[in-house]
Amino acid sequence: MPRQLAQDIEAPPAATDAAAAVHPGAAQLPLPLRPPGAGDFDSFVADGNTEVIAILRHWANDAAGGNVLLHGEPGSGKSHLLHAACRAAQETGAAVGFVALDIGTLPPAVLDGLEARDAVVIDAVQAVAGEPAWELALFNLYNALQLSGGRLLLAARAPAARLGLGLPDLTSRLCACATYAVHPLDDSGHERLLRNAAAARGMRLDDATLAYILKYSQRDTVALLSLLEALDRTSLARRRAPNRRLVGELLERRRGQRGSKADDAAP
Repeated sequence: MPRQLAQDIEAPPAATDAAAAVHPGAAQLPLPLRPPGAGDFDSFVADGNTEVIAILRHWANDAAGGNVLLHGEPGSGKSHLLHAACRAAQETGAAVGFVALDIGTLPPAVLDGLEARDAVVIDAVQAVAGEPAWELALFNLYNALQLSGGRLLLAARAPAARLGLGLPDLTSRLCACATYAVHPLDDSGHERLLRNAAAARGMRLDDATLAYILKYSQRDTVALLSLLEALDRTSLARRRAPNRRLVGELLERRRGQRGSKADDAAP
């Protein structure tokens, strides 16, 4: 029988960076959530990652699925896959905890008690590499889950041995995880991603607009889906069909925002 679920991993699209525990009597432990889009396996364009998806489906559905570490460059879809695995595990009745380590300023104590879950998912491990208190907290969680029979799914930008961890015992534990690379999409994959995401929103993108996005936008999943969301909102607000001109306005605005942030950060 699954243990008591203390933190629901589901969050509405407008969720903030932290969501409090939702079950009566549960400890009030805010866990940062970052739902990436639809966040399920069916909405993920699997080019080059079919083995990874098969492994994660098994992890989600099998209480003895073991510990898994995904690695890949930013924007390759790791967070989407983690959220999909969370949802799939939760659908089996498992108690699932999800923590994204690169959101906000978190204390290591956010990991305390997670060994009571059936499964724990940790995103962005690289964000705390080299921080002794965090590394010890991760090490302790790993060991506690081993004792309690829980399973762990992690994601980072590099394999464990290349994360720059200062705690050798944590490196050895993470190296023992089944480790898989998440491969980024090529242009054809990005095009399918945009078509599928637009169709899910009831938005039609013509070939010229798609080609314009792929030519001028940043080429990663997060940037493309963020642009698509902004395009959807703006086209609805203006009551205009999405087109190249509107995409150009949004991209120019984003370039201006990035330039302003760079100016603010300059000495």
